[in-house]
Amino acid sequence: MEFKIRERTAFEVNLEKAENKRKNTIKFIRNWIKVDLLENDEGKNLDLKQYTPENMPIKQHPIFSAGLKNGKVIGACISEFYENGLLRIDKLVVGKEYGRQGIGLALMNSVIDYAKKNGIHNIQCVSLMSNKESKKFLRKAGFRKVGKLRRYLGKQDYYLWEYLP
Repeated sequence: MEFKIRERTAFEVNLEKAENKRKNTIKFIRNWIKVDLLENDEGKNLDLKQYTPENMPIKQHPIFSAGLKNGKVIGACISEFYENGLLRIDKLVVGKEYGRQGIGLALMNSVIDYAKKNGIHNIQCVSLMSNKESKKFLRKAGFRKVGKLRRYLGKQDYYLWEYLP
């Protein structure tokens, strides 16, 4: 399957068409979060209002999306940049029907390339301790487990992962 990764960071959103693509990416992420929260029983502790185009300035939240030729968003990644050289991956999602086709790894590689270009020396993310697929994926992407976060979100335990570009 052929898909294209788009970076929505240094690019200025001055065209309505580009703005709509950004909204589609954020909408895709919000929909996935709702499903994921229901599956993991975390819905009471996460405010989806933080994931709106208005609340996510491009420079602080690098956004990457994977899309098909017809413009359909099939995967996305939102991260948060901290001025001390840290990039925290907030959400990385791929549509269920597009899983295991290299989309997640392509998104992660785009984040890593962005970090290298922008002098970021630490990328972090978290994963549920019970999610074996995410642990396998993060190891494959070059991350290493550096800690445990007890009762972090939804009173569940998470691993803290790190990548040093």
